[in-house]
Amino acid sequence: MAQAAEGEKPREEEEHEEEVMHACEYKTGKGMEGKAVLVVGSGNSGMEIAYDLAEAGAATSIIVRSEGLFGCYQKFANDICDVSPCDQGDLERGDDAIQIHTPAYPVVDVGTYAKIKTGEIQVLPAMKTVDGNVVEFADGKRHPFDAIVFATGYRSTTKKWLKSDDGLIGEDGMARRSYPEHWKGENGLYCAGMVRRGLYGSCEDAESIAEDISKKKKKPDQA
Repeated sequence: MAQAAEGEKPREEEEHEEEVMHACEYKTGKGMEGKAVLVVGSGNSGMEIAYDLAEAGAATSIIVRSEGLFGCYQKFANDICDVSPCDQGDLERGDDAIQIHTPAYPVVDVGTYAKIKTGEIQVLPAMKTVDGNVVEFADGKRHPFDAIVFATGYRSTTKKWLKSDDGLIGEDGMARRSYPEHWKGENGLYCAGMVRRGLYGSCEDAESIAEDISKKKKKPDQA
């Protein structure tokens, strides 16, 4: 079962809806040429949107509140304004451990990293307040923007459209049961990637589901 999702709006966005958009509403950077655009969030959505905006000629900035994990083992250094490459040995844990133990999804770099290094995309610290089109950041600096795109995550809408799940899905739209008993429900209902175990967890769930379906399809004399 693939889960639907809707944009999760932070408090700042709810107060200024006429001036901002969520990543789920973003279509293209066309028409943004020469405009100052702030992307809030540095996950896959935020990084790809920032790249698209920069390609379209927008004066693009992106907020990075925590260290990013790149598929090519590139990451932001502890100094938020300094970006440097690293290899697997620089990571606190190996790639496999990160995939298994963290709910964060590694960022697959589509070219954003290079644009940050050249200055085409500016990296800014956490947002503190929004006053109209002026944003104040954690370092006390204030900058005006023509548009703000919140790539701040999604919330599951599964409970809104799934009429009966036999206890498979919790009220938060994620798996009700904990790992590793979370993926299988009744009457052929399954869920994958819904216990916040990252890409590795989603892959593991898919393999378990495929194996279970395969067993059910076997004829009695093949069992």
